[in-house]
Amino acid sequence: MAKDMKFALLFDLYGELLSSRQREIFEGYYSDDLSLSELSEAYGITRQGVLQNIRSAEHKLLETEEKLQLSQSFLRNRKRAEQIETLAGLLVQNGNTAGEEIAFLARQIQEEL
Repeated sequence: MAKDMKFALLFDLYGELLSSRQREIFEGYYSDDLSLSELSEAYGITRQGVLQNIRSAEHKLLETEEKLQLSQSFLRNRKRAEQIETLAGLLVQNGNTAGEEIAFLARQIQEEL
């Protein structure tokens, strides 16, 4: 089973909406890189049970994203902040000191995202 890393961002945004067991298993699989067998052993359930928990969590995360679109907004804003920082660098290269302040603000935005 190949891991789709888009779920890491969705988990950061919506993970609290999952049941505690789904969160733990999902995090073990995606964040701690545990195998289905390792998770099965740790939780005393079958590999199929682990897979069902993961698939159910993925479905809930995707469903929530479809309704709220927070990850798309996050990615768009991060790209915009990077573009602002790049343009600010060009201002600094051209001797405009306001570019330094703009770059600083863009980095602050990126850190908050």
